[in-house]
Amino acid sequence: METYSLWLEKKNKPVIKKNKITYKSNNKTVLIKTLYSGVSKGTEKLVTEGKVDKDQYQLMQAPFQDGSFAFPIKYGYINIGQIIDGPKKYINKKTFCLFPHQSIFEMELNKLTILKNQNIKKYLLTANMETAINIFWDAQAKKDEKIIIVGMGSIGILTAYYFQLQKYKNVYVSDNNKHKLKYSKLLNLKFINFEKVKNADVIINTTSNYDILKRSFKLLNLDGKFIEASWYGNKQTNISLGGYFHSKRLKIISSQVSNIPKLMKKSYDYKKRLKIAIRALSNNHLIKLINNECDFEDIEKKYISILNDPNTIMHAIKYK
Repeated sequence: METYSLWLEKKNKPVIKKNKITYKSNNKTVLIKTLYSGVSKGTEKLVTEGKVDKDQYQLMQAPFQDGSFAFPIKYGYINIGQIIDGPKKYINKKTFCLFPHQSIFEMELNKLTILKNQNIKKYLLTANMETAINIFWDAQAKKDEKIIIVGMGSIGILTAYYFQLQKYKNVYVSDNNKHKLKYSKLLNLKFINFEKVKNADVIINTTSNYDILKRSFKLLNLDGKFIEASWYGNKQTNISLGGYFHSKRLKIISSQVSNIPKLMKKSYDYKKRLKIAIRALSNNHLIKLINNECDFEDIEKKYISILNDPNTIMHAIKYK
């Protein structure tokens, strides 16, 4: 049986590779045909541009990637598929798992989630919703605090939406790309121009722009918190830890999805967090965040432009 997958042969060089796989039916694994995979733009752009530090190669490895960040590499972690072989009770079931961009693959049953909702495409947002949940946990914000989420990519929008699901009323989103205003209206999120932000208790940065961090020190209240949810790779900057940072007793907190925050580990593991993410995606309006799509056959020539498109929230790759 033939399968096709997207690889990065070297920096900014995507190629589709063909491979042969064999599957023998058993009670522990299934064979999955991919229906959609999603492009997580921020992370995949860093990987594509070779901006992952060597000391992070093992720590930042995706669950089912092949190869290395030094190239070649098969990378990705958003996959919606359909079971085509395996135990009879699973045949034709729809699935989510953290697999790269590949047409057919074998997967252990305990490492995938069966999707019961018929509107399966929206679950391309699952991995990023898990990130949003981690950001929510890391922020440890009080219900009456003023929270600003900067950057309206998939992470920023889903983070604001998750705060809203938890009944937080004083949450704002901000982005300098006015094309994204419609998504705040779609989900009833409060929009604010970052230039007009004052007296914030929590600022969450999803932009991969160090300038937001530097400017936020002045905007935060005493004992304010800055949650850095961006992954910068090997991009560096200079940050002043004097001035407002020191006098206001501010906190900078890193948030990412690979590890569950220590304060939540007694109550949640990865499977429980995944279930929360799936439930949080019940609103079918969220499918409109998947605002760009192409066929897998075209991904080799379109991949770089997808990563650089400022208007794309989540890009879906469709498999035939």
